Amino acid sequence: MQVSSQLKGRVAVVTGSTRGIGLIIVKSLAAAGANVVFCSRSNEAFDEVYSQMNGFPDVEALGVECNVADSDQVERLAQKTLDRFGQIDIWFNNAAVNRYFGPALDVPAEHWKEVIDTNLNGTYHGTMVALKHMLPRNQGKIINLLGAGASDGPADSYLSAYATSKAAARRFTLVVAEDYRKTALSILGMNPGLFNTNLTTQIQPLNDEAVRRMKILDFGLTWLTTSPESISKTAVRIASDDTNGTTGKIYRCLPGLLSNFQRWRSKGSAGT
Repeated sequence: MQVSSQLKGRVAVVTGSTRGIGLIIVKSLAAAGANVVFCSRSNEAFDEVYSQMNGFPDVEALGVECNVADSDQVERLAQKTLDRFGQIDIWFNNAAVNRYFGPALDVPAEHWKEVIDTNLNGTYHGTMVALKHMLPRNQGKIINLLGAGASDGPADSYLSAYATSKAAARRFTLVVAEDYRKTALSILGMNPGLFNTNLTTQIQPLNDEAVRRMKILDFGLTWLTTSPESISKTAVRIASDDTNGTTGKIYRCLPGLLSNFQRWRSKGSAGT
């Protein structure tokens, strides 16, 4: 990954970031010169993330265990960041869960609570903690990751808990942005679109119709998946000075249909 100085000297926290979209964001911010704090509910993957950070010798990285559903743990995450770096400039609320795919009545009630606690309440906890530390300095970027449910559409069917959490997170982002519009803070949303992560590959269908719909989703993952490059560029752009003076805006990554088609054609050409 090409290294730049676009975010040099900034300190960025990314929740749920030892794999998938979160890890892409961590690496892209580090490549842009930011010191990064990554976290997850378990530290099992921390060594692997640290090893990947070796490719960015001019930045520092810190791993912190944190369950974003627990406000005390999010406060601890912020404090450890401040203890290490002395400031928080960028905060990505990325952590999310979703284990089941099926009609609302088939989804276990405890799963609904887990999804809301992580995806929505976790976004709330991170935003509140970031605001506390950014407002006195009157600067900073809070970026909330959205997804299915953030906009209306039938494609969100069978994702009642996840879609509801993301729709609420979108509205929360816009309302909080309006609350603090007179400050220099940027409170923004980022919708990465369809991306192949554990949220999509390890989801459990709850009935035969869900299995059928999962096959359609698999087709979408083949052709409509957002590229890692698009996620990386969008994350850095939102976190950078490009969005100074901008708040209450949702940024969407472009789907990777064209790039995926070009990769398919290049593979075909290579084989002829």
